[in-house]
Amino acid sequence: MASTKVKAEATKYLLVHPERCTGCGRCELWCSLVKRGVQNPAKSLVRILANGITHVPVVCSQCGLCESACPTGAIVRDKATGAVVIDEEECIGCQRCIAVCPMGIISFDEEAGVARKCDLCGGAPACVEHCPENAIEYADAAEVGRARQRSFASSWSGREFFGGDAYAK
Repeated sequence: MASTKVKAEATKYLLVHPERCTGCGRCELWCSLVKRGVQNPAKSLVRILANGITHVPVVCSQCGLCESACPTGAIVRDKATGAVVIDEEECIGCQRCIAVCPMGIISFDEEAGVARKCDLCGGAPACVEHCPENAIEYADAAEVGRARQRSFASSWSGREFFGGDAYAK
């Protein structure tokens, strides 16, 4: 019997390359401009953390834990982009999504009384477009997964892993 399953387009996610980040802040400035209409890093939905030597862009992984925590159903996955988005009309400001976010990247807008998070700019992330060092990339899920595997392995071994799966065909 023939399958009626329709293959979905590959979903893309933000992939961070911390070793490329110079801490210039363009990702924060462009995010705040596109999403809030003002160039203000405090209103950005991407954050750069620094320890004096290293700069690391922190972005939403679009994992969906916030969606599960939302009591009103205000947080849903956009079928077109794969992004987890907040319907500000439905958000009651309970901040449960903030509490469960593993990246700590969901913010609360005190003025509007709602939670805010990255929505991948509808499929054309401004942070990616304006990063001069390509420290943030808009990549397919498989590539993001491989990068996370290498990062995890590197964190345990103290050495960087560049190769792929040793058992891949």
